Formats: sequence, C-alpha cells, structure tokens
Amino acid sequence: MSRLHAFFLRQRKSSIFLIALLLVALLGWLDYQTGFEISFSFFYLLPIALATWYLNKSSGYIITILSVSIWTITNWAAGQTYTHEVIRYWNTSVRLLLFMAVIWLLEEFKRALNHEHMLAQTDYLTGVANSREFQHRAHLELLRASRSNQPITIAYIDVDSFKQVNDHLGHLEGDRILRIIAQAILSAIRQTDFAARIGGDEFTILLPNTDQNGAKVIMNRVKEELTMKMKTIASLATFSMGVVTFTYPPTSVDELLQRSDTLMYQVKLRGKNDMAFINVTSPHGD
Repeated sequence: MSRLHAFFLRQRKSSIFLIALLLVALLGWLDYQTGFEISFSFFYLLPIALATWYLNKSSGYIITILSVSIWTITNWAAGQTYTHEVIRYWNTSVRLLLFMAVIWLLEEFKRALNHEHMLAQTDYLTGVANSREFQHRAHLELLRASRSNQPITIAYIDVDSFKQVNDHLGHLEGDRILRIIAQAILSAIRQTDFAARIGGDEFTILLPNTDQNGAKVIMNRVKEELTMKMKTIASLATFSMGVVTFTYPPTSVDELLQRSDTLMYQVKLRGKNDMAFINVTSPHGD
C-alpha cells in the first residue's frame, strides 16, 4: 500500500483524474457484461476514494455522479426491471447519498490526519518547526546539496541570558517573547529558508543554496528584525548567532548542528550579542 500511495503522490492531478475515469468505465463495462443480478456498486467507491483523497472533494463528487449514472444506465441496459419505475430512482438516490457520505468521511479523516501531521512537525509554543522536523528537512536539503553541488548554510541562534528573563519576568512572559522571536525570524527569511526551534531558547535557520555573502544579507536582516521587535516590547533580550556555510555539504545533520552550535558558543564567550560567520570548504571541515 505504501508503494501505491507513493505512486499516486508522484502523479499529476490530471493523470489521477484520468485513472479514476478509466476505473469507472471499467466497472460500468463489468456491470453491463455480468448483468444486473451481480452488483458492482460497492467497487465504484474505489475511483471515488481515489479522486477525493488525492485530488479534492469536488473531483470526488464528479466521479460519484458519473459512477451512479453509469451504474444506473448499465443495469437498465442489462434488462433490470422493477414493479414500479420509481424504485429505480430511489435506489439511485440512495447510492448517490451513500457515496457522498463516504466523500464527507474521507475529507474529515484527511483533515484530521493533516492536522495531526502538522502538530507532529510544529513546535507547540512558537509555531515554527520542531527539532524532529528540522532533522527531516535538513537531511533532505543535504541530499539535494550533494546532488546539485550547491552550498548550504545553517544559522544557530541562542537568546542570551534567557534564564534571567524567565526569572525576572516569569515563564508566561518568557513564552510570549519566544513566540515573538519565532515570528520575527519567519518574517525576515525567504520562503525557501527553513526555521525551527530546537531547544528552550535555541533556534536554527537553514538556508539552502546560499553562500556566505547571501547568508550575511539574510542574517543581518534577521538580526535587525529581532532587535526591532525586542525594542518594541521593551525587552533586553539579545542574540548570539553562529552561521556556517558549507560549500562542501557535510554527511550528516549532526555535523551541521555541531559546527554552528560551536561557533555560536564562541560568540557567547566573546561577549554575546553578535554574529560570527565561517566557510567550510572541504569534507575535513577546513
């Protein structure tokens, strides 16, 4: 099933809709060939579910109306009769309502599944990605960087003396500040960049296809946005940042994090509230 799911995810929407149409046509032909005594109405749920799940409910409704119409016509053409013709319309209406109910259930299930998936990827407090999602996305970006021979940059951001913020202002205010920090980061980076909270007061930003010059432009914008937001809320919070550009992509996400984390701590040792940039140009970390 996982392979089948992966297959449909790779297809274009028009291809999936065509497959659903072909399935309806096949079922209609089988319905006609086997006569009205053998019912295939249950199997029409397959193309209906296919269109609903991988496309949208509107496509599901189109396939549903088409399926019910073909089922009714093929059984009539095969010689199906009723004591009263109104029974045919009743049976058609019942199947139509049943299939539409299935579409509604599938949509609700898909919505719930997407919500759970989003929660599993998102940091509950700030709304940015969590550490688990960062690991996943960073791994994909490293593979892409290796194939395309493009640079990749990671920024490690730590809120200076955040424990004192919590101690003096309370954890609720500390949580509010973290949310503001996360939103400030998101507003300053590009759509292709990726931000995550990987610790209590620690954030990372992944910058795909970005060399050191590009990273400096983006990270200066991030620092300006963070500084402005802290002034707006009268917070004394500052930020230490380690920004590492790999022109030779590392072999693991752990190396990404370790190099940028180490550089960030060097900034802290020098007095905090600053940024440092380095280039890694070989697999040996030079």
